[in-house]
Amino acid sequence: MLPRTLMILTLAAVAVAAGWASPASTAELLAKEGPAEHASHAVLAAAVVAWTLAGRAGERAVPLAMAGFLALVLVEEIDWGSVYGWPAVGERVAAVFGHRNMHNAARGSSYLLFALPLVAYYLAPGTARWLGRARPLADERWAFAALGALFVAGNMSATWERAAQELLELLLYALLLATGVRVAREPGVKDR
Repeated sequence: MLPRTLMILTLAAVAVAAGWASPASTAELLAKEGPAEHASHAVLAAAVVAWTLAGRAGERAVPLAMAGFLALVLVEEIDWGSVYGWPAVGERVAAVFGHRNMHNAARGSSYLLFALPLVAYYLAPGTARWLGRARPLADERWAFAALGALFVAGNMSATWERAAQELLELLLYALLLATGVRVAREPGVKDR
């Protein structure tokens, strides 16, 4: 089994076991705006930095596009600052979209639009040379596919939906961080 996929499946299994062993504690840990979600904000911010650094040399377009996309996801996740007590921008966004964040517009179906770039990136054919050094590795692809399957499974149960969402978002952001760090460490075209 591939390392990142194994890590994700292991963490998901540990979370399920914890949920059975201590449902109240697990629910508190994975609650909306709880510790797991705040940790996901930090991991997502680190992913933005990693992808920005990945765009410093060589092929810049894909890493910098990913950094920009992840920055948008981050400000959406923190409701444009409202989560941390800075409501002004969130109120302006709410005036335009009817919600503090765009991913909840259209009864939440717009949330899927945020998933499409990641699906396109991680599931692009392995021969997609235009991605250059940012091309996802096989284990990153498998890890993303495992997360996708877990998202579907988690959303099939009202009991697990909220907790699964926060945990899987954290794991997704960790995968994005790991991928960004890997891309940043690989030499760019100018460095070869």
